[in-house]
Amino acid sequence: MSKFDERVEELVAKHPSLTKLEAIEIITAKNERKKAKRAEKTDKINTKRANKSKRD
Repeated sequence: MSKFDERVEELVAKHPSLTKLEAIEIITAKNERKKAKRAEKTDKINTKRANKSKRD
């Protein structure tokens, strides 16, 4: 069982009213938000590094 499947099962166990499809949608949306946040953070760091190297 993959990590994703485990997370889906945990979410369904915690919230029995959710269907498996709804749980998958929730997990997928959360993963997308996390990826976007990481990309934003990386871009910010890279911008700072680029600006610092221009000053040096």
